[in-house]
Amino acid sequence: MKLQGKTAIVTGGNSGIGEAIAHALAAEGANVVVAGRRQDRNEAVAADLRKRYGIIAEAIASDLSLEDDCLRLIAETIERFGQLDILINNAGRGIDSKHIADSTTEDLEKTLRANLHSAYWCSREAFKLMRELPDPASPTETRAAIINIASVCGVEAWAGAGIYCISKHAMMGLTKAMADEGAEKRIRVAAVCPGLVATPLSGAEGPDVIAPSDIAATVIYLLKLGAAAWPVSIVVDRRGAD
Repeated sequence: MKLQGKTAIVTGGNSGIGEAIAHALAAEGANVVVAGRRQDRNEAVAADLRKRYGIIAEAIASDLSLEDDCLRLIAETIERFGQLDILINNAGRGIDSKHIADSTTEDLEKTLRANLHSAYWCSREAFKLMRELPDPASPTETRAAIINIASVCGVEAWAGAGIYCISKHAMMGLTKAMADEGAEKRIRVAAVCPGLVATPLSGAEGPDVIAPSDIAATVIYLLKLGAAAWPVSIVVDRRGAD
């Protein structure tokens, strides 16, 4: 996909991995909607994108754990830009460090709403619009793309991260099903599954921790692949990690 002039939504786009992806998309010439709960941060990132790259960037306040906010996010994007070409589902909750036996139904429901339901609601509404986009000029190009930021916890699981693993495994199921549904229309759906990343949410830092820019670069790689290449997930392991 050629990214110049495309319209992209980045959920959780006001910090960490989401902010890095927003910058990477804007650097390629895409117009970006920065979505998240903190509107002041959304607006600051959007302003930075406009200043640095000369693209159109909008800030939309959204609590992605609420279905109505997800639907409004998609609708407002269409109202402002006329179409949606790229959706990055990055918003979510982190690991709560509880064993399953010590967790509550509320723990599970909060994590599923943030990590799974948000991606489902946004992807469902985006896909309806994407499949109506005109055919790309070349048969080797994709029509649109949905990229889910999952985790190595979506392909493995550990004690103490059970609730988070449940949510990310479910996100991988959503990704695989929608990747198959999107193949005929050349709508790419894929997941990036990083190990520990240096973000405000993780609090991790140092040379042995993955940089948000590495995850952003992986997203751009997926978006630029030709339509014959159809990876459903890319695991970004951390050097030296077991």
